[in-house]
Amino acid sequence: MMMTEDFLHYLWRSRLLQTPLFCVSGEPVMVIHPGEHNRNGGPDFINARVQIGRTLWAGNVEIHLRASDWFRHMHHKDPAYQNVILHVVDTCDKEVVGAGNQPIPVLEIRRNYPTALTARYKALQSAKQWVPCQNLMEDVDPSIFRLWAPALVVERLVTRTIRIRMWLNYTKNRWDELGYQVIASAMGSKINTQPFELLARSIPLKILLRHRDQVPVLEGLLFGQAGLLDPSFSGKYPKELLRTYNFYKDKYSLKPLEKGTWKFLRLRPVSFPTIRISQFAEILHQNWSFHESLQENLHVSDWKRMYRVKASRYWDSHYTFGRESASRVKWLGTNTIHLLLINGIVPLLFLYGTEKGLTRYSERALSLLEEIPGEKNSLVTSWSLLGMPANNALFTQALKQLKSAYCDRKRCLDCRIGAKIFHDIHDIHETHEHETNPNH
Repeated sequence: MMMTEDFLHYLWRSRLLQTPLFCVSGEPVMVIHPGEHNRNGGPDFINARVQIGRTLWAGNVEIHLRASDWFRHMHHKDPAYQNVILHVVDTCDKEVVGAGNQPIPVLEIRRNYPTALTARYKALQSAKQWVPCQNLMEDVDPSIFRLWAPALVVERLVTRTIRIRMWLNYTKNRWDELGYQVIASAMGSKINTQPFELLARSIPLKILLRHRDQVPVLEGLLFGQAGLLDPSFSGKYPKELLRTYNFYKDKYSLKPLEKGTWKFLRLRPVSFPTIRISQFAEILHQNWSFHESLQENLHVSDWKRMYRVKASRYWDSHYTFGRESASRVKWLGTNTIHLLLINGIVPLLFLYGTEKGLTRYSERALSLLEEIPGEKNSLVTSWSLLGMPANNALFTQALKQLKSAYCDRKRCLDCRIGAKIFHDIHDIHETHEHETNPNH
């Protein structure tokens, strides 16, 4: 595997280059501050401070594998690179000039970092394990992750709320309508998320709230819009739902979804969309004002009381229309409520705080995650086997972010665990250098 510029960026910003440093012209270089990593257009690091010889320079730093990349990337013709004070390269294969044909100091660093560091980086980038560094995890203090977890969760919430913010625009900033759509989406869990989204989009909340005191009407509207009612159904309850829906369908000019939208395969019967839709109708019946709920400092126990609902009586002996089963009351279970909070309420609270500039709501979102027990799934189990247990949802959500945004993308250089692994190699090398050469 070839060296990458990302690796050189990491060495520079983490100050892992071994000193002394010298320009190819022979002048000594002292890095006062590496600058701010610029991930947008322009030089790689801005506002750096570097002493070259006896002169202290303030400006930008550009980093390449080879000095000739400066010309290959056309930087010599780009005004954005006029204030580059130092060109850091792994190999200097060409003199570099900037505006007005003025030479730019070049620092060649290929002899200023240990080969062991390069070897470890290449090994991590080419690793085939579930987590690139899993063979090294036993040497990593778990507190590194625990301290990083809140920031990882914020990253995850920022990403997740991008889509919800688009929904907010669609609802014209009506937070109750947004809350209704997001909670509906969360009711679908992973498999029926999109069908529930489409269902909520197909019938505005204001229509449902007109009938919130009439659960049969709520169910008729929701099941009808879901496309799950069929004239061939027998039994009083299904026929009543269909009559109700047909009446209001014309009144509100409703267009139902296709029946094939919903997925039943690979689901536990208690999670069938039929059961979830009935439970959702009960949530709307019992209490619905997301905006009002936001005004209260609700804990997980409060939300659980609000969402402790059961499907209507017909579903005690059914999982699908027309097919009887053993009698069982279909409560919305504790684990499902926890997922409803994780995937619905927490992102909504976080977005509300962000949009309103009220950090207490964003902080409350993180506090709720700390109150919720850790999720139980294969990903969490795999992390636990690597010595990273998580006893609450803040940590399990952080582990999901770590895996998807860092490990899966081999972003070891941006990872705090990766940073510890790299620094360990650097520290070992530095110690060895001092032991073998006390005057170094």
